[in-house]
Amino acid sequence: MRAALLRVWRHLDWRGVTLAGLGVLWIVYGLGLILTTRSSITSGTAPLLRIMCIEAWGGVWIGSGALGIIAGALRPGRDVWGFAAVCLPPAYWGLSFTATAATGAYEVAWAAVPIYAAIVLLIAIVAVLTRGRSHGR
Repeated sequence: MRAALLRVWRHLDWRGVTLAGLGVLWIVYGLGLILTTRSSITSGTAPLLRIMCIEAWGGVWIGSGALGIIAGALRPGRDVWGFAAVCLPPAYWGLSFTATAATGAYEVAWAAVPIYAAIVLLIAIVAVLTRGRSHGR
């Protein structure tokens, strides 16, 4: 078991673990959007819900998660699109919460904005710090 985990780690490294891990989390979150109703989410994402329904946005999170998992299995340098894929949903969510807070449509939305900004920032930091690193270095 330990040898198998070590082989997986050697293949994935930090980039792959980040992409695959976020991919799984985004899939779970997307399922949550589809299967549950949360008024704070629908209030904060009202601008996005004018474009598509919450279930479709759940599909976006799921699709982005699947792309993250696929990209995580690739060699560094060929996975950049995966970082873009896992950044997009929290970036859209953060911008939507910012808009609803700024317009007064959902005054408490400002409290969620730092969470989405932190997610995007941390993904970007991992992408930059591990850029171009080949396995074993």
